[in-house]
Amino acid sequence: MAERREAGDGEENPSKSGVGGTRNWQPNEDYLKMLIGMGVSKNAAEKALFYTGNRSADLAAGWIFENQDADLETPLDAEADDLSDDDDDVADVFKMVLVVNISLEMGTGKTAAQAAHAAIGLHRLLLQDENKYGDMLLQWEEFGETKIVLGAETTEDLIELERRALSLGLPTYLVQDAGKTQIPEGSTTVLSIMGRVDLVDQVTGSLRLL
Repeated sequence: MAERREAGDGEENPSKSGVGGTRNWQPNEDYLKMLIGMGVSKNAAEKALFYTGNRSADLAAGWIFENQDADLETPLDAEADDLSDDDDDVADVFKMVLVVNISLEMGTGKTAAQAAHAAIGLHRLLLQDENKYGDMLLQWEEFGETKIVLGAETTEDLIELERRALSLGLPTYLVQDAGKTQIPEGSTTVLSIMGRVDLVDQVTGSLRLL
């Protein structure tokens, strides 16, 4: 069981994301080489770096893992052309980030269950206000429903990350465990955040993949 903490009602930043279009975008060459060295194709590596904000090879690798069923071989420019033949910019790119409280030292199954609570809880929250979040959900689904799992050191870190996310108008869902297994009741286990890639990265960009 998990308890929901309300997402913020701040207005979303209306400015366009730097990851919104491919015209002048270039992948980080060091990250690209690292991904290709892992056996990832150039097209898939470029696409992963684009959709994770060009932040790191780790994040891009995580995106590829989460989107193995997606079309990873269509060149990025061609995919952008398919999305909008008449517009210079493609749709904004969104992702969901799940930040796990690693200080609780939860087992693998417990961590997976708590991350699932966070993902489902946030998704339900967004569905409750389709006028505000409907377009974001549709575009998130269009680009493979990207979900990235990261780690934070302490409960205080999760609270601070939530504060920063809310200040940017990003919806959040903070899971507090019922305490039936492994950890004390009320423990803050996972924070989920949803939003445009560039905005989410302002909050979680310094965290490492779990």
